[in-house]
Amino acid sequence: MRLHRMAVTAFGPFAGTETVDFDALADAGLFLFTGATGAGKTSILDAVCFALYGQVPGTRAGARGLRSDHAPDAVAPEVRLEVTLRGRRLRLTRSPQWERPRQRGAGTVTRHAKVLLEELTGSSWSTLSTRLDETGDLVGRLLGLRLAQFCQVVLLPQNQFAEFLRADAEKRRELLESLFDTRRFADVERWLVAARKDAFQALADVDARLDRVVARVAEAAGEERPDDLAPETATAWVAGLLALAGQQHADAQAAVQLAGVQHDVVVEQLEAATLVAESLSRRRALVSRLAELESAAPSLHAAAAELAGARAVAPLVPMVTEVARVQVELDAARAAVAAVGAVVSRALPLTGTGPDHTMPPPAALTALARDRRGEAAGLRALARDEAEADRLAAATDDIERRAVDLDDRAHQLQAHLDSAPARRSALEAARDAGASAAAAVPGAEAAVAAASGRLAAAVRRDELRVAQASSADAVREAVDRALGAREDWLRLRQARLDGMAAELAAGLHDGAPCPVCGSGEHPTPAAPGPEPVSRDDENTAEAAVRGAEALLTRARDGLAVLDADLAAATATAGGDEAVAAVRTEHDRAVDELARTLDLAADRDRDAAALAAFGEQHETWLRERVALDSAARALRQRAGDERGRLAALRSTLDAARGDDLSIAARALRLVGAADDLEALGRQVETAERLDREVARALSRAQDAAGERGVGSLEQVLQDHRAEPDLAELEHALRRHEAELAAVHGQLCEPVLAALESSPSPDFDALRAEAQAGDALRTEASLTLGASTARAAALTRLAAALRGILTERAPVADRYRTVDALARLAEGKSADNRLRMSLSGYVLAARLEQVAVAASERLLRMSSQRYQLVHTAEGATGRTRGGLLLRVLDAWTGVERDPATLSGGESFCASLALALGLADVVTAEAGGTLLETLFVDEGFGSLDEEALDEVMGVLDELRDGGRTVGLVSHVADLRQRVPVQLQVVKARDGSHVRQ
Repeated sequence: MRLHRMAVTAFGPFAGTETVDFDALADAGLFLFTGATGAGKTSILDAVCFALYGQVPGTRAGARGLRSDHAPDAVAPEVRLEVTLRGRRLRLTRSPQWERPRQRGAGTVTRHAKVLLEELTGSSWSTLSTRLDETGDLVGRLLGLRLAQFCQVVLLPQNQFAEFLRADAEKRRELLESLFDTRRFADVERWLVAARKDAFQALADVDARLDRVVARVAEAAGEERPDDLAPETATAWVAGLLALAGQQHADAQAAVQLAGVQHDVVVEQLEAATLVAESLSRRRALVSRLAELESAAPSLHAAAAELAGARAVAPLVPMVTEVARVQVELDAARAAVAAVGAVVSRALPLTGTGPDHTMPPPAALTALARDRRGEAAGLRALARDEAEADRLAAATDDIERRAVDLDDRAHQLQAHLDSAPARRSALEAARDAGASAAAAVPGAEAAVAAASGRLAAAVRRDELRVAQASSADAVREAVDRALGAREDWLRLRQARLDGMAAELAAGLHDGAPCPVCGSGEHPTPAAPGPEPVSRDDENTAEAAVRGAEALLTRARDGLAVLDADLAAATATAGGDEAVAAVRTEHDRAVDELARTLDLAADRDRDAAALAAFGEQHETWLRERVALDSAARALRQRAGDERGRLAALRSTLDAARGDDLSIAARALRLVGAADDLEALGRQVETAERLDREVARALSRAQDAAGERGVGSLEQVLQDHRAEPDLAELEHALRRHEAELAAVHGQLCEPVLAALESSPSPDFDALRAEAQAGDALRTEASLTLGASTARAAALTRLAAALRGILTERAPVADRYRTVDALARLAEGKSADNRLRMSLSGYVLAARLEQVAVAASERLLRMSSQRYQLVHTAEGATGRTRGGLLLRVLDAWTGVERDPATLSGGESFCASLALALGLADVVTAEAGGTLLETLFVDEGFGSLDEEALDEVMGVLDELRDGGRTVGLVSHVADLRQRVPVQLQVVKARDGSHVRQ
């Protein structure tokens, strides 16, 4: 990298345009940046960084905007830098984001960051890119350095390297990580940690499955799982359980066979005893039945007598039944009379029974009903007064509510009157704002017109750019067509010239002179070629050339017109600002105009509103007085109505009695009259049924006397229904038939032979059979359980062997990955330095830096000091491998860099910065950095140390580099004649070279 020329405008402390000719400074090889504190020496370096990367280094990046506070408002900040990167001469022109004042009206417009990247090809500059990301990518690839690396290896900030020299391992690691890319090693560390996590999870999954299988084995075997059971001993434990289950299964099979034989013998004995017992039981049942039949003979004789009596009273039963039916109806009618009488007695106690508890006659009940209906008719007239009382109460309530509403409206009007002064002030402020807006309308309209013009020009500019590109393509096509037509014409012309002899020969005639030689004889005239070209062919091709050139001329003229129109549209649009940004500015201007017009339009309305508010205020005062008067009148009227209502309700309460209302009392009296009439009808029905009962009873008694029956009760006692009579006859016949059948069965030979045989001992046989069956069932259950246990253990043993086979490689992989991950993290006992993999790489880079720095530090310290990289182990929470020591050749002792004096620390820091620059440059691909800057720190050196340092810097210059020293030390101004002076003033800093 070599810097050639830089111009900064309105950047940092520079108000105007300041130019730095690095080529002129490079002729001396060593030059000095000098100037007062705060003049802007470091800002020159910031401008270099901004031109290359679009950013400034360190804490200055976000401190404030990059535009100069001294520059005029309309001047755009810009940095233009010419630089050679890997043999390519480039020119970068950058402008940061800044706020430009509006051309019309107040406020600012945001101008976004821009860049123009050009390359010198021949004697002209050609555009490579205008995109920020594309330019940054190209410059980064050519430099091979990030911004942080560039600031460390090109600008050499000494204060940071002094801190780096004395820093602990962790802070030193932060700087090294910013300079050296160790991401791939950190990725390896993270990959190993993730792989260890995955391997651990895989092993945990296998162990979980193993635990589940072992738990199922213990459950199937009915054994407790040993506490010390490990995966290696699980197979032997399961094999022992499987052998025990096999022995238990064989024992259970033998027990089942023995229990089966014993059970079969007992079952045969029980079946034989059962046949004998059944025959004995049948004989005993027949003997018992015979005794029962013989003992039932007296009851059958009584049944025969009952059958005869029932047939004698059968003709009297219908008469007795009729008496009973009429009696039932009479009882029902009397019950109804009692029920209705009870209801009437509860409703109207005066209509109850007399002193002798007899029911009044129907005529008396009818007279009482008429009295009640007359009283109800009189109450209906008072019901209308009751409705009038309710209406009067509602009207009185409404009057009182209207009085309350008037009071509320009066309070609201008073609230309006109380807030009137504040409302009047707001209306006056709105009127004044409208007047101000009306005065600002012309300016806002002018701003909208200007913005509309810029927007139309920006849209036209983009359209013209598209048309320009199309026209340029048309020009190129026209050039190609013109060149092609000319080539065709020249080819035809040459072909015609080549065939001119044959063309002349075609016009020769015998005796006519030859136009070439003048001879009248033509012995061997030239013959035409295979594709002869005539004059017409040549003329046609020439005309095509003229037509193509005419089209080319018109295309070029059209392109020139488009170029002119594009330049005019670009100028009107104010540059290359995007249409969206211009439209945004236009929209803001339109919005501002609309807001101003709205305020101005409201001016007259606000003035009218203020006048109307004064009139409304007077109206409120009048309404308040009127409302108070109306409310007092309504309250007086409500009091009068309340008096009338009290008198009317006193009369109604006396007429209503204990009922809820007059209408309810009238309704109750009508209901009582209905009940009295119904009671009269029920009394008449009961008297009629009483007469019918007497007549039916007389007829039945006369018929019973004629048939010799003593009473009607005797008829009811002897009466039997026809089904009962049929059942008595059937029972008599069945008894006779069953008695004969029992005598016949007892005479059978088998039953007669068992008359003296004893009964078998069934209890003993059943107990023996139950015991044998229980023994066989128990043996079968034991066999089933042992079979299931053996099968389950066999299946689980196979599953256990499969899981253990699967676990072995998973466990091996986890142990391997865990060891590698801990080693890469620096947590393994084998990693004595407790260094991570990325830390190890950084330690190697630091060792390279120490070697490169020591070469220069030895020369700057008269062969006394050199930097030594120490790979000591970690202490406490600190990782090892990133420690630096200073070897003192005078004492042979390694010292802490913190023990160096100020000047010695500067020399060590400078040597460390140069060494680090060499290593970073080598890692970046060997990019040649022909320009370096050393920023401050020379004031701590004595004269001899300064000589040594200047000697080292001269060696850098002898190697082809240009070294710039940034310092205000007076001695350096004497030693370095070529200087770049930065002078500060009230109107901004200036550069003198």
